[in-house]
Amino acid sequence: MKILIALVAAVVLASIVGVIYVGSRSYERTVVADPYGHAVHHDADRRKALELGWTLAVDEAALRAGPEVRLVATLAGKGGAPLDGAEVTFRVSRPGTSRLDASARATAEGAGRYVALLPLPDPGFWDLDAVVKRDGQTLILEQRVHVGGGTADPAPCDAGVRSCAAEAGPLRIVLALSPRPPVPLKEIEAKVELLRDGAAVEGAEVSVLLSMPGMYMGENRILLRPAGNGRYAGQGALLRCASGRRDWLAEVEVRIPGMPGSRARFPFQAAE
Repeated sequence: MKILIALVAAVVLASIVGVIYVGSRSYERTVVADPYGHAVHHDADRRKALELGWTLAVDEAALRAGPEVRLVATLAGKGGAPLDGAEVTFRVSRPGTSRLDASARATAEGAGRYVALLPLPDPGFWDLDAVVKRDGQTLILEQRVHVGGGTADPAPCDAGVRSCAAEAGPLRIVLALSPRPPVPLKEIEAKVELLRDGAAVEGAEVSVLLSMPGMYMGENRILLRPAGNGRYAGQGALLRCASGRRDWLAEVEVRIPGMPGSRARFPFQAAE
């Protein structure tokens, strides 16, 4: 229990320090300048969406990375009726950087369908905001979408419910989190297995950075220790988002002497 309290205290302290100095950081990342205010607005939009009955559905199966991607979304009102006659703007961003932020005014195609061309150059997960204006109401509907890298691109894996693997250059990175799903404000364990051409990779420096897409929660990094046979393990704690969001990213960072650094992102859902 003392270890857990110390872990949580360290994470909270890191969050406070991160917020104070976020303006002076020299690297790029998607940062919310006012996390509390953003959480309040997010919660208000969610309640407003429930009251109005507005929903957003994106045709993710058709999304393939490229410089000009046709993003199709369907808006519906109460009872599933098409939400036509709205002014819609799509905004996309990549978790961890502001370099790829883009926006475009959507064109209505009827039956609640809205379409826009946007640059989505990298495969993986993107954050989508649909800014919808209709009948004097303005609402931001948020959704995380997966952009494929090819016709055979696999479905995204939720690291909160099972082990997930990703290719990062010559490495195959396998991540397992426990408990499943991870519980906010409780200790979690991260285990990583590194393989190269099927063989275990030893002597690496491995860490797991926990972040929330579009929401700066402070730097929460789990340092992993070698556990033998290409496996690495470490413990940390997961924060709870004031807005009630449960979508997280676990970014595995690997450094091996004499090789470029490798990283892989794994989305997961935390417990309620």
